Amino acid sequence: MDAILAEPRLQALGFDNTSVLANYDGNQRPTDKMFMVLRWEAHDIDVRLQRGPHHLAIWVHMYREFSTDFNHILDVIEILDDVLTNITDTAGADGHTVTTIEAEGRSRDLKDDGYQTFCGSTSYRVISHIT
Repeated sequence: MDAILAEPRLQALGFDNTSVLANYDGNQRPTDKMFMVLRWEAHDIDVRLQRGPHHLAIWVHMYREFSTDFNHILDVIEILDDVLTNITDTAGADGHTVTTIEAEGRSRDLKDDGYQTFCGSTSYRVISHIT
């Protein structure tokens, strides 16, 4: 989250702590700009090691009134890929150190009827350890 909020290219597109959301809650969404929702997915556990990678999905949303051009969403996902996959051996404020982040894949262009937005997602495999 800190890396996303600190990225100047995302800041220039209007992303800040009101539009980068860590929970999936429709009441939190901003109504005047693009926003993204970060969501931790399943955690793979290696029985021998009692740990494994976490999976992170990031959904990027754009209101239909803003644009119908999915390239805006794809531009944000490209920046996210660049920022996140370049994080290595970085200690976080939560007591964990990110060892590496690998891109796992992207969704197709989608519509979210709940949020009334166009959207797309990207997912990552996050390997970390307790600092």
